[in-house]
Amino acid sequence: MNRGRDGCYIGSAEASECKTLCGIVAGISEEEIAPILLEGLRRVEYRGYDSAGVATVSEGKLEIRKEVGRIDDLESKYRASGMKGRTGISHTRWATHGRVTQANAHPHASCEDLVAVVHNGIIENYRELRERLIKEGHVFKSETDSEVIPHLIEEASRTGKDPLAATLSAVRQLRGQYAIVAMFRDHPEVITGARNDAPLVVGVGEREMFLASDVLAFISRTDRAVFLDNMEVVEVTARGYRVFDTDGVEVEKKPTQLAWELSDLSKHDYAHYTLKEIHEQSVTVERAYLQDAGKLDSFVRALRGAESVLLTASGSSYHAAMLLKDRLNRDGIVRCDAVLAGEFEDTAHFLDKGTVVVAFSQSGETADLLHAVKVARGKGAKVISVVNAAGSSLARESDEVLTLNCGPEVGVAATKSFTAQVMVGNVIADAVVGKSTVGDPAAVGRLIAETLATEEKVREIAKLFRDRPDFYFIARGHHYPLALEGALKLKELSYIHAEGMPASELKHGTLALIEKGTPVVVLAPGGEGFESTISNALELEARGAEVIGISDKEHPVFRHRVGIPPSNESISPILEVIPLQLLAYFMATERKNDPDYPRNLAKSVTVR
Repeated sequence: MNRGRDGCYIGSAEASECKTLCGIVAGISEEEIAPILLEGLRRVEYRGYDSAGVATVSEGKLEIRKEVGRIDDLESKYRASGMKGRTGISHTRWATHGRVTQANAHPHASCEDLVAVVHNGIIENYRELRERLIKEGHVFKSETDSEVIPHLIEEASRTGKDPLAATLSAVRQLRGQYAIVAMFRDHPEVITGARNDAPLVVGVGEREMFLASDVLAFISRTDRAVFLDNMEVVEVTARGYRVFDTDGVEVEKKPTQLAWELSDLSKHDYAHYTLKEIHEQSVTVERAYLQDAGKLDSFVRALRGAESVLLTASGSSYHAAMLLKDRLNRDGIVRCDAVLAGEFEDTAHFLDKGTVVVAFSQSGETADLLHAVKVARGKGAKVISVVNAAGSSLARESDEVLTLNCGPEVGVAATKSFTAQVMVGNVIADAVVGKSTVGDPAAVGRLIAETLATEEKVREIAKLFRDRPDFYFIARGHHYPLALEGALKLKELSYIHAEGMPASELKHGTLALIEKGTPVVVLAPGGEGFESTISNALELEARGAEVIGISDKEHPVFRHRVGIPPSNESISPILEVIPLQLLAYFMATERKNDPDYPRNLAKSVTVR
């Protein structure tokens, strides 16, 4: 095994299977910077992390404090918020493999403490760089690939290069994916940053500036942002910023006014963000319906003019894409298919200039999806997207964009972003077909509120089955993606093995796993396919299964039933998934898991 990306063990030089999502927050202010950085780190805690660190520069010295554990551990051990200095960088690290140690935590410093760096991503050629630097006398203190960066910058600084020139020199030597921020002991008035296939954003404030991996990190300080593109380097001072390409040519980039990011990030009276976001869906689904007419028209014209359409996404977004695929194939004039973003390259041989690729994402920064977009572009395909983060890499790489408008989603498990995607999919399909199946979006919000009233019933079911080792979810036709989504949610939050499958596939192996007491969630809203699904439920009951029905109709086969309001096939998936989200949430809390920050998972995967 080789050690790569931030201390992770990897099996190849490219570290292709190593995945992470870390948080970067850096800034220069007229105030003491440490408490501002810690507040920013807490605002991106939802990304998941195993260690945290802060560095500041004051009175000609770099001060670095880092610790394994939570931000609160860093604060309690080192009182990091009291660190002096008005320039600083900070980081939360997430290692999916390899050791979690204080030495491997960020920031990393160069030999002479001239430079401190935080880094997200993979430096693919770190081994050759490290070997060369060691031969030249550099001393390394960690096992990470990230540590080569401050040494490279220090090496360039020794030749008389200023911070920007030294950063450019280092970046030109790197291969891989990265978001980098550097701070300089002898130049406390400046920080530098660089990105390639990992998000990095400039926050433009009043007499203060920020660099971060997520706009949420600085949204309480400023609502103006500059989104860096790949292979760009930025120099930031308290007075402003300058952006350059890697050849050192200045690039003009103007700030964007942020809007959706201003959503409330407090939990209010809810125990967890996840539960709050489940309850927000009666509002967020209505917001998702309200699309700009001009943008929607351009989006739909792209679909209608396509020779072929391929939808792509990862995780919950893929399940939403499957629902849109079914609607377009069944009701529309568009023939399309859906493929997981991670498998996209293997199916891309038939893409050409007549293909439209529709990308679904909450964050717009998922590495597999951005790679799929790059592959599609290389084949001449048009790329259009449905995304929550309007300033994300995906949005900027797309020819047309529709936004979810559901605000920041803090819980790692997708809830309101999923139902917003389903609603936007309905809006798209209705526009393609030329008829409305959604009706009054406010009425849909009321149906969601009615469905949320099942919370206590779902809690009771969770108490009954919290110790079961296996769960199964079945559905037919258009409802099958909801079975996949229900299983995914339960796995994510409860850590219980769960499978979602078409009800028609039960006889092809799965029935052998059913025994007395096995819980099976049956998605069986009234309408086409109801009787067939009930027949499958009866087969399960005959083999001892505990059948949990999600339906607007009563039936004796349902040992437990969670009722949803009657609706049509466009709205039903939005209602069906809410009890599944609640089930996953309450199974997690019954098992004493943290539903906001499930183990081993991060909000999105920004490294392939």
